[in-house]
Order: sequence, then C-alpha cells, then structure tokens
Amino acid sequence: MKHDLMMRTLIFLMTCLMMFTALAQAPTGTVRGTVLDTDSRQPLIGATVLVEGSQPLIGATTDLDGRFNLPNLPSGRLDLIVRMLGYEEQRLPNVLVNPAKETVLELSMQTSLVQMAEFEVTSEEVKGRPANDMALVSARKISVEETARTAGGINDPARMVTVFPGVAGDPAGDNTIVVRGNSPRGVLWRMEGVEIPNPNHFSDEGSTGGPISVLNSDVIDDSEFHTGAFTAEFGNATSAVFDMRLRRGNDRKREYTFKLGVLGTDLTAEGPIGGTSGGSYLANYRYSTLSLLDQAGIVDYQGVPKYSDAAFHVVLPTNGLGRFNVWGLGGESHIKQEDRGISEDTLFSRVDFGSRMGVTGIGHTLLVGDRGFLYTTVTLSGNSSSTDYEEDPTYGETGALRMAHRDALSKWTLRGSSVLNYRLGQRHKLRSGIIVSGDRFRLFSEDWDSDASALVKELDNDGEATTLQAFTSWKWRLSERWTLVSGLHAIHYSINAATSLEPRAALSWQQRPDRSFSLALGLHSRTEAIMTYFAERENADGKVVRPNEDLGLAKAAHAVLGFDQQLSEDVQFRAELYYQYLFDQAVENDPSSSFALANMDGWFTTKDLVNAGTGRNYGIEVSVEKFFSRGWHALVTASVSDAKYQAMDGVMRNSRFNMGVVANALAGKEWNVGGPDKNKVLTTGFRYSVVGGQYSSPIDLDASIAEGEQVLGSPAWSEKGDAIHKLDVVIAYRIGRDKVSHELKADVQNVLNASTAVYRYYDARGQRISTVPQLALLPVVQYALRF
Repeated sequence: MKHDLMMRTLIFLMTCLMMFTALAQAPTGTVRGTVLDTDSRQPLIGATVLVEGSQPLIGATTDLDGRFNLPNLPSGRLDLIVRMLGYEEQRLPNVLVNPAKETVLELSMQTSLVQMAEFEVTSEEVKGRPANDMALVSARKISVEETARTAGGINDPARMVTVFPGVAGDPAGDNTIVVRGNSPRGVLWRMEGVEIPNPNHFSDEGSTGGPISVLNSDVIDDSEFHTGAFTAEFGNATSAVFDMRLRRGNDRKREYTFKLGVLGTDLTAEGPIGGTSGGSYLANYRYSTLSLLDQAGIVDYQGVPKYSDAAFHVVLPTNGLGRFNVWGLGGESHIKQEDRGISEDTLFSRVDFGSRMGVTGIGHTLLVGDRGFLYTTVTLSGNSSSTDYEEDPTYGETGALRMAHRDALSKWTLRGSSVLNYRLGQRHKLRSGIIVSGDRFRLFSEDWDSDASALVKELDNDGEATTLQAFTSWKWRLSERWTLVSGLHAIHYSINAATSLEPRAALSWQQRPDRSFSLALGLHSRTEAIMTYFAERENADGKVVRPNEDLGLAKAAHAVLGFDQQLSEDVQFRAELYYQYLFDQAVENDPSSSFALANMDGWFTTKDLVNAGTGRNYGIEVSVEKFFSRGWHALVTASVSDAKYQAMDGVMRNSRFNMGVVANALAGKEWNVGGPDKNKVLTTGFRYSVVGGQYSSPIDLDASIAEGEQVLGSPAWSEKGDAIHKLDVVIAYRIGRDKVSHELKADVQNVLNASTAVYRYYDARGQRISTVPQLALLPVVQYALRF
C-alpha cells in the first residue's frame, strides 16, 4: 500500500511537472512552402531552406514537389536562406512565425549565369524589388505585413503606396492615387494578371479611387506598384499600375481570422480541400460598422454609409493537367445623405447614392516542358452606380425638393488573357500574351438645366465595345552585371477604331553588388472612361449629338533614370529622375479654351473634345529606407516635380495635379514585452507627410451669385492650394498562444486634427466661397482574433 501510494504520488508530481513545463514553454509555429523556378514554375527538388543564425542549425530540403516544412520554430521573427546548386541564393528577412497561423511561402529562384560545380552562387538581394523580373525601374513590392504595420495604412494597400516618392493621395479622405503629376484616371488596377474595375466602395464609372477599398488585407498577397516606363505586359495605363494577387489558403490546416473594428466586422476562413493534393480554399466577408464613428460624433457623413464586400480563392492542382484557380471579389455600398443646415430644422437637399463592383475568374497554369509555363485567365466583371439628387431651389423657403440630377451607370466585361513565359536559354527569357476584352454597357444620366427648367439628358445609351491587346517582352541577361529588357505592346479599341503600337525598353547595370544604375523608355496610351465617348448634348439646331464618339487614345512617352545604393545590409538609398511627354491629350475643341480632360479625376464632360493637347511632367524622387530588422524600420521619401499642359488656347499652364513637393517620414518599432519567449509584442509607429496643394481656377463670386451656380474666372489653374501636413500614429499589441493569437490595434489618422482647405467651391445657399478641409482626426480601432 505504501509503495503504491508513493508511486501514485510520484506519477502525479511528474504529471504536474510536465504540464507546468508545457505551459511554460514558449509558443511555437510552422513555416512551410514551395520553392519554384522563376521562369518555368517547375518545383525545385533538393533546395535547402535554412534558418539563419540558428544553433544548432535548423533547416529542411525540398521534396519531389518542391515543398519544405519547418515545424516547431520559436514564435517571433527569423531570417531564411534558400540555396540550390546553379541558382542565385535567396534571403528572406523577418519572416513572422505566428503560433496561431502557419506561415506558408511560395519562393522563386533565378538561375545563375555562372555555373559552378561545387558551390552555390550568391546574389546580393535588392530589397523592395518586385517579383516581376521584367520591371527594372520605377517598381516596388508592397508586402501585406508592411501595410499592416505602417501608420496611416489602415490595412489598405492603396493608402500604403502614398508613402512612396512621387505618389500622393487625396487629403480629403479618398484613396485616389496621384502619381508624378498625372491624373488618377490613368491608373490601372490588376488582379491575378488581368485588369479589374475600380476596387473601391462609393465609386462610379470613370473614377479610380474611393473612400474605402474593397480589397481586404487578409486575402491579398504581396502586391506590386509601378509608377512609370512600364514593362510591355502593362497596357491601357499612363499613370501607374497596381498589380495584385490573392494569396493561397492553407492546404494542410484549417485557420480562421475574426476582426471587429470601426471600419467593419469581417471573418476569414481557409483550409485544405479534401480529395486533392495541395488544393485549398480562402474566403472572406466584411460588413461595415462605420455607424460607430458616426454615432460617436467623430465623423459626420450627413447619413450612415453602409457597405459590404467579399472575396474567395480556390486552388485546385491536378496530375498532368496543370493547376486551376477560381477566384472572385466584390462589394456594394450605399448612403443616403440629407443636408439640413446648422439648425437641422430645414431640409435643403437629399442624395441617394449606391455603387457595386465585382469580378470572378478562373485561371489555369500549365507547365510547358521544363522551361516555361502558360497562364490563361477568363474573367467576368461588372461595376455600376446610381445617384438621385434632390434639392430645394428656394434654399428652404418652400421646403419642396425637386430632382436636380440622377444617373444609372453599369458595365459588364468578359475578358480573356493568355500569357506564355518561356526561358529560351540561360541568358534569354520571353514573355508574350494576348488580352481580349468585351464590354456591354448601359449609361443614363440627366441634369437640371436652368435655362430649360427641366432635366436634360447627358447620357442615354447602351452598347458594346471591344479592346484587343497583345504584347511581347524579351529579357536578355548580357552578363552578370548587365540586363536588357525590351518589348512591344499593341492596343486596339473598337469604339473609335484607334490603334497604338508602343515600344518599351529598359537597361540595368549592376556596377557592383551594392550599386546599380537603370534606364527605361516607353510609349504608353489609354482609353477614356466609356461615358466620355457617349456623352450627348443638343447643338444649335436642337439636334442631339455625341461629339466624342471618335475621340482617340491619350498617349505619353516615359523616360526614367534610376540609381540604387545599398548603404548597409538593411539600409538602401534610391533615386529616380523622370521625364514624361504627354500628347494626343483630350482637350476642348475651342481655340480659346483651357479645358483638358486630364484635370478631372472622374466623371465626364459633354464638351466637344479633340486629341490636340500636350503636356510634360518631370521631377526627381529620392528615398532612404531602413528595412525592418532588429525590431524597427524607417523610411524617408521626397520628390520635387513640375507638371504642365497646353490646351487649344496654346497657353502652357499648371496641371491640376502639379503638387510640387511630396515628402514622407515614417518609422516603426516592435517591442517584445516580457522577453522574446513570451510572444507578446507591442508595435508603435508614426508617419508625417507633406503634400503640396493642387491647382485650381479662381471662382468669380459676383458672376456665381448672378448665375446662381459656380462660375470660374481667369487665369485658369492659377491658384495653388496650401500644402497639407498630416501626422498619423499606429499602436498595436499582439499576444500569441498555441493555436490562437489576439491583437488590438489603433491606427489614428491626422492626430493633430489639422484642417487645411483642400478644395474650394461656390456655396449657392450662402452665396459665398466655401472649402472642403482635409480629413479630420480619425481613429481606426480594430481587434483581431486568429485561430
């Protein structure tokens, strides 16, 4: 009995000790993924993946499918090194190990020109360089993690890019992107290799921005942003290209993320698909909770904006038939606003606005021998918006509203794309593709005409349009130091039968491992918003005409000279000097007019337009970036530019988006709370930005009062707005446990609550000139649970 009691006591004590030890152990996580050949997408067998600095050495070797698995890694951050004979070594710094969520990577390796028999070739990593190896200049990778930890980013990649030199957003709160003085109308959005509609809530046809993005950072993979002299695969863009991918769901383990915040409540689910090898799903849904800010009195939208969005990505590998992926994203938004004045006892106007966008597609990747792959995508996309605007023309005297404007715009696009990526040899690589887009649209808009005392139609058409694009790019690695990329893009638009052939070329010289120079040249063009071509008005004879059905393509020639200098292992200096010549720009067909379509950021005009405008943008951009290492990161950027245009009146004027100086300074720090083994992390960061004001035309107050509506004076585009200063701060606290993590985050916009005027307009009710200030202090608070 005594012996049995002692044995039971010993077993109990040992069990308690084991339980305590298990509880005391630091949480661990898993990093796994696939290593592929960059050019052929073939899995690389026998590549080694090592945890840098680990003692004893931790590593894994890829299997027959190119897969590796590193389990039981301590939570926190680590650096990975990937090596294989005949390939350039890859280094991945600051990979986050989360005990509640596996880290799944897809890594690509570039063959080396120097064939060594006994050891691997090491290549100096250029941090921030995009995965698209055809882009040698004016291109930057945007990681999801980078977006999350940057102050002012609010998990939105579109806002994150405004920290880059030469890029500015809308200080009034919209995430419209202005790049190098160009109109936002020239921005191209791409997802999974194809063009998509504007992915923003509360947007309409013809615009490229909106106050809130449909894109959710939980489903977006690392993105790329291109600001000029684009590679030949990008067409129908003159300002910038936002190239995005959806990430793949976890193909071995089911995981979930729940978020609750002032901008929305959303749930993300991912996991393996049974019966497949490597198949996975990823799905997300979000519903707005902006009403919390409105009810708290922090913001006043004169109504409660409502929106929801969703996205999904299904990956289905096959044996011998390639890999299929089915994906989609979409969102809808709606707001009803009422203007009741300061006293709120009189209804002056009411607006009911709604917008919708969506795209779904199926992609197929087929390996072509051991040297290339063919990626084919078919998508169906749609976007629409509608507006009903009523106002009291007596400004409250009668209290009766009349319809002053209404519109209903919709467009559906069926698009097919096929791109062949093929390695011709050790030094040569070819990428060629075709893109066919078919549009079906229905456009209606009418506006109150004071002279006619009636609503007058400005749009009333349904029809079809086809866009054909083809391209080829050739990459020639002349030596270990010199790389040449050349190509040609062709585009044809059926509405105006316009065709453009656009040569592109870029040259890079790696003078030494830590220094490089680059030069890129290219011709680019874009179509106008579909509304522009079908805008209608009555001529002097009372006949309805569409003056712009034959309007051609707007074009621009880009030249960029770049310089990269690695100052240390994690600090990089980058400078770019650019010049852009704009021609065939849409301007009013009037020798006395200064109107140019490029000065609009959306919507359309009924003016008679011709492709007779010109312009030029030039500037210099510099940045010094301390990449995330040793727990902190920093970035300082500055650009000085000048943007001017010339319309039919022959006068060279400032463009609306000639902002002059754009500068940013940001930094962030991660603090391990309670020691590195506790997996409790406090993140802090700030961003201070200065954006030069936009140009505008003076408002003639006396003439506006006489006409009862805004009348612009002269000289056109002669008044520059004040510079916008803004300080953003982010703070987050993350606690990791085995299989679960919690994070509380506050991203506060405009901490100092600066209120510089951004836009001016004529207030007919008050018969005065009023202003729209920059976005006021906005705290974006969010709780995230991952399990």
